[in-house]
Amino acid sequence: MANPFESASWFQVARLRPRLKTHVRVRRHRYRGTVQYVLDDGAAGKAHRLTKGAWRFVGRLDGERTVEQLWERLVEELGEDAPTQDDVITALGQLHGSDLLSTDMLPDIGELIKRQRKQRRQLLMQNLKSPMSLRIPLVDPDAFLTRAMPWVRPLFGWAGLALWLALVGAALLVVGTHWQELTTNIIDRVLSTDNLLIMAVCYPLVKTIHELGHGFAAKAWGREVREMGVMLLVLFPVPYVDASAASALPNKWQRALVGAAGMVSELFVAAFAALLWVMLEPGLARSFAYNVMLIAGISTVLVNGNPLLRFDGYYILADLLEIPNLGSRANRYWGDLVNRHVFRTHDMPPFDATPGEKRCFLVYAPAAFVARMVMLFGIALIVASRFFLIGVLIALWTLWTGVGLPLWKMGAHVVSSPQLHRNRGFAMRLTGGAVAAALLILFVIPAPHHVNAQGVVWLPDQAHVRAATGGFITRVAVGEGSQVRTGQLLIETSQPTLETDVARLDWRRRELQAAADAELGGDRVKRQIGQFAIDEAEQKLAIQRERYGELRLLAGAEGRFVTALAPASDLPGRHVRQGELIGYVTPGQAEVVRVAVTQDDIDLVRRELVRVRYRIAALPGATHEGRVVREVPGGTRDLPSEALALGKGGTIPTDPTDPNGRKALGRVFLFDIGLPPELRQVPFGTRVHVRFQLGWEPIGWQVARRLRQLLLSRFNA
Repeated sequence: MANPFESASWFQVARLRPRLKTHVRVRRHRYRGTVQYVLDDGAAGKAHRLTKGAWRFVGRLDGERTVEQLWERLVEELGEDAPTQDDVITALGQLHGSDLLSTDMLPDIGELIKRQRKQRRQLLMQNLKSPMSLRIPLVDPDAFLTRAMPWVRPLFGWAGLALWLALVGAALLVVGTHWQELTTNIIDRVLSTDNLLIMAVCYPLVKTIHELGHGFAAKAWGREVREMGVMLLVLFPVPYVDASAASALPNKWQRALVGAAGMVSELFVAAFAALLWVMLEPGLARSFAYNVMLIAGISTVLVNGNPLLRFDGYYILADLLEIPNLGSRANRYWGDLVNRHVFRTHDMPPFDATPGEKRCFLVYAPAAFVARMVMLFGIALIVASRFFLIGVLIALWTLWTGVGLPLWKMGAHVVSSPQLHRNRGFAMRLTGGAVAAALLILFVIPAPHHVNAQGVVWLPDQAHVRAATGGFITRVAVGEGSQVRTGQLLIETSQPTLETDVARLDWRRRELQAAADAELGGDRVKRQIGQFAIDEAEQKLAIQRERYGELRLLAGAEGRFVTALAPASDLPGRHVRQGELIGYVTPGQAEVVRVAVTQDDIDLVRRELVRVRYRIAALPGATHEGRVVREVPGGTRDLPSEALALGKGGTIPTDPTDPNGRKALGRVFLFDIGLPPELRQVPFGTRVHVRFQLGWEPIGWQVARRLRQLLLSRFNA
């Protein structure tokens, strides 16, 4: 039986006499009570962490003793706790790959070229895994930062903090005061062609200030910054600075401030732009200020400040929690849990983390995954609404890197991982069973299916008093709140032009009739032409007289008259448009609930409706059965009530340019649901939550239908 301490590859490293390169500095850090050692590579501007156990070996690399001598000494000191030969080989390989070791052997030029190619391949693969962080290194900015530091250093003190707080505070007041103007129709404004050109100029400039903020902060605490380049952020080029050398700082607050310096710089720029935006007149300069404010404000809060994404917020959180490599370690911990508790690989060494770190890992990994998917798909939807092909490519890339690639790696782990060599058969059966169960649940086993909608307790159509013809109200014939009968006069309106048209057409008819009478004994053809003209004039006169009669608004039902526009005493002299609602004749009780169903759901409701259940907002806790008594023919964009609009607590987005707030962005279809006698005293206009229960359908097909509807509605695909 082979000795687990020994390795078949040991002979390749046993007689080497490696040592750390002279420019490497070692710093002792403490993370959550655990001592770790940081190898500070000043030449490359990188830092590499080692555990205390790894440092026992690496710290003894002096170039005089061989690897085998050092390892044998560790075995004498630590016994079974000593690292195995494979552990030593792995550590040496990582240090060698980071170019931190030198030996007594002449350098192998071919091996150096091979190592460089490997590093380039690793960078390429890292870029391909994320559509938001394709990095292209360009220059070493350290000399420039050093020369400019005397001019910037005063900002890293109390005076700089006071200036920042004053400017940002003033900008917050400005933004709050002009919030409606800043946010109205923001997506269309930002994605317009003219604005995209302005944003293309502003974005790199703002992000350059952001990245220089990181660089200057690192220099303020004595670190070197050796890399600056271009990052393709959602395929758009922006600058970046690699300030990872700050991880060698022993104080976690200093590390966090270096991570936050970019956001602090951007917020300062955003505040300055907000104050300029208020002072400038509409024009190109004001548009530039608006875009700078938008980029430096929103992108900083939603992207850079989000700790669930691998940007500034993530590194700040990791530093403050004192958990280096938070994201990758959280993913590895979840993999360890699966191996240990699902695949029953109990002979694995314990995962190297404290109980507190494990609790963080349990929460962080799934939360980061959800946040990353939501953000990338959100970006894909916004971009695809204007640039369909680019948006689809981003979505496909997101699916592959977020779902496809992890599943591929999981399958490869089950099939070929050495950790599962003892129970690979069980792991493969379990994985196959889980996949089959998931497919059954998603696409075979039926699940409850329903459509939720909202409605209002509705007045009968004949109870609405609307202006049949546009004009001015001259008299309210009944008092507000009066009991009226069907056909009773309610309101009189006038339209001077209509009265003139009736008189003019009547005189024209008489003129034509007199001319026709004069031709009774004359030409027969002229008499026929004259009769055609008389018939046409009479038809026009009849239409105008009908419109004239509609100036008198009569009650269409029996009930109590209530005005909607204004109090009855304020109505005379008021102009009303054709079809405008003036008031109601409310019957003694309600009979139906009018429900608005969106175009996405109307086909399901028509084809698969099983039953209807509803809950009245004024009677919480009680659910009632109902039935559809009527479907209003055709679709409309006019909502029955503004209470159904998204901005008023409803679910249907409305046109922001509609002054009444009742014009839906898409077509809606209206249904009437009958109310039982015991609910007919509910006040008119009360909100009702309705559930249309449909036939059962597997969850996967429900999701696929929604995705298809999304593509059809957003992209016409």
